[in-house]
Amino acid sequence: MHPDARDRPTEAPAEWHIASILVHLRPERSPDVRAAVAALGDVEVHAEERGRMVVTVEGPHEGRIADRMTAIHLMPGVMSAVMVFHHAEPMAARTAEEVATARR
Repeated sequence: MHPDARDRPTEAPAEWHIASILVHLRPERSPDVRAAVAALGDVEVHAEERGRMVVTVEGPHEGRIADRMTAIHLMPGVMSAVMVFHHAEPMAARTAEEVATARR
């Protein structure tokens, strides 16, 4: 199975997940890490200061969150990536536009 196959559900997911990740990195690698994180998709950098970065990840299941966190943790210059918050909500609580985005 292709590694991203589970990221392409055939039907709308029942839940939508969002997580916050605290990333500790070497300050001199900050531009490289920021660019690599941005390239992942479903990830957004919210704050960055002296070797720390706060990142959020969204997706249709916990696996997407775990995959993105692992990818960040393995990036050159990253010393750690730890989840500090995780929330799941039923797709019924989301708007039609958000549900359509989740199907992509």
